[in-house]
Amino acid sequence: MSFPPDDLKELLERISNILIRRNETIAVSEGACGGLLAAYLVSIPGASKFFDGGRLLYSLKSRLRLSGWDSKDISLYTVPSESGALKMARNLRIELGSTYVLSETGIAGPSHSMAGDGDGSLSQNSIDLGTVYFGFWGPNGEESCTMHTGLSERSQNMQQFARLGLQFLLSVLEKQ
Repeated sequence: MSFPPDDLKELLERISNILIRRNETIAVSEGACGGLLAAYLVSIPGASKFFDGGRLLYSLKSRLRLSGWDSKDISLYTVPSESGALKMARNLRIELGSTYVLSETGIAGPSHSMAGDGDGSLSQNSIDLGTVYFGFWGPNGEESCTMHTGLSERSQNMQQFARLGLQFLLSVLEKQ
């Protein structure tokens, strides 16, 4: 087994070539991917020329405390969303000063999301497994999207989320 997977190497090379050619940088904030976005990006030789760093916001506690949300955001939080992904991207941009930030949050499994009620307790919510939200921040604006894998197995969703995130990143970079 090779790392990154062979089918991602061309995608990663295209992303790194764009960033290096433009002398731009990327940072990632991820949740359900479990660090795969950052791992894939740093697997490319010369990654230090374009990769500033990343943040893994996995638990509800870390997402709420480290995503740049205020007390109102926290009290209103119910489930991952595009607006939440955008807020994560904006906050990491401020912290690391990267040209671009890609953020990801979603529901990988094995069961439906457990999300906060704003008081620290948890409740069952109804987002389908395999749902992922991406946020992108760059000097020319923000973009977000929601994607679905149709899968229910956790590790497969994590891998697909990372793949979809890299595809989204490339598409946005090519438009910039």
